[in-house]
Amino acid sequence: MSLLALLFLGSLAGFVQGSQPAGSLNVSSLTINAGDEEESRIVLGNTADAFGIALKSNGDFEIRSGDTPSIAVTAEGDIKVYGKLKSTGAVAIEEKLNFMGVDQWLLTASEDLEAGDADTWSNNTVTTCGNPGKKLLGGYGAFAGGETSKTYFELPTHYQIRVKANYHFIDAWGGETAYAKLDHRILWTDNLDQQASKVGIQLCGASIPESKFAVPIDVVIPHEAETLTLAFGSTLSRPATEQSWAVSDIQVYVR
Repeated sequence: MSLLALLFLGSLAGFVQGSQPAGSLNVSSLTINAGDEEESRIVLGNTADAFGIALKSNGDFEIRSGDTPSIAVTAEGDIKVYGKLKSTGAVAIEEKLNFMGVDQWLLTASEDLEAGDADTWSNNTVTTCGNPGKKLLGGYGAFAGGETSKTYFELPTHYQIRVKANYHFIDAWGGETAYAKLDHRILWTDNLDQQASKVGIQLCGASIPESKFAVPIDVVIPHEAETLTLAFGSTLSRPATEQSWAVSDIQVYVR
């Protein structure tokens, strides 16, 4: 039966029974197939600004405003948006994001020390320094020499990994070294000789002021494994009540 006949019967049934508005069509399924190498489409409206949906001959599906595509779904399942994309709610991205041909960083882990994420670290003491609302992994009386570590599992497919954090130097550092390790290799270092510093602000701990309290860590390396072991540490040799350190805002990205 032709589409024209279906439209006529649907309108007639609605007119006779009074169950459908005049001109409407209610069917359980509808197949539109223009044939091989042809485009199957539906147009809504009768002006140049009408909207249309079309299945192109190459297998791509498009939503159009007039002759201009607005959204396309390729035969491979990729979604393309032409124009501005606006959201009034949250947007969740679970796979990689490519913008202007460049893969963007995907945040895959963010340590929430308020929510108890510190429990997954090998040394998991949480303190505060300066601001009681800012939780630190480690800190005064907790971390001195040595390190704390954690292994992340089931990372998304990627070719690079990026680690960001803040490293906190507390009290009487005397030239010792702070470090971060990715997969057991040291890839970031810094040091502090507090005795050589002329300025500082007393934030927490002993009476020694902090002159280099929060130092950003931002490390990018080639990486393809499904796991990552991350560690932070120092070469401090005196007790944690004399010299100590902490980390915060730990984030792991992949792309």
